[in-house]
Amino acid sequence: MSVSAPEQLRANYEVGVAAFFALAKPVFDGVQAVIDLNVQAGKAAIVESEATIKGALQSSNPTEFLTQQIGATQQATAKAMSYGRHLVDIASTTQNEWMQAAQAQSGEQEQRFKAFSEGLTQHTPVGAESFVAAMNSTFAAVNNAVETLRGISRQAIETAQNNFQNVAVQEVAPVAAQAAAAKAASQAKA
Repeated sequence: MSVSAPEQLRANYEVGVAAFFALAKPVFDGVQAVIDLNVQAGKAAIVESEATIKGALQSSNPTEFLTQQIGATQQATAKAMSYGRHLVDIASTTQNEWMQAAQAQSGEQEQRFKAFSEGLTQHTPVGAESFVAAMNSTFAAVNNAVETLRGISRQAIETAQNNFQNVAVQEVAPVAAQAAAAKAASQAKA
C-alpha cells in the first residue's frame, strides 16, 4: 500500500508541529515557575523590609539595633540561598522534562527514519547502496551526538547543584556565627 506525497507531507508536518509543542511546553512551564518564584520573592522582600525598618526605628539602643541588622542579614542570606536552590530545582525539573520530551520525539523520529530507510533500501536503484549506508551512518552519528549532549547537560545541572550547596554552606555559617556573637554581646550588656 502506497501513501501519496501530499498525505505524507501533511503527516510529517503534523508530527513536526506536535514535536515543537511537546518540546516547548516544558520550557514555558519552567519560565512560568521562575516568574512565580520571582513574584513570591518580591512580595516577601517587601513585607520583610517593612518589618526590618519598623524594628530598626523602634530599637532603643545601638546593640539592639545591631542585633536586628545582623539578624536581618542572616535572614536575607538564608532567603537568597533558598531562592537559588529553587532556581536550580526549576532548571533541573525543566531540563528533565525537556529531555524526556526530546527522547520521546527522538524515538519517534528514529522509528520514522528506520521505516523510511527500509523503504528506500528496498526501492534503491543499483549503485545507490553507498548513499543509503552514508545516510544510516549520519543518523547514527546524530544519535550519538544527542546522547553526548544529554550526558553533558545532566552533568552541568548536577555540578551547578553541588556548587550551589557548597556555596550555601560556606556563606551561611559565618553569618550565623556573627548573629550568635551579636546576640551574646547584647545579652551580656543587658
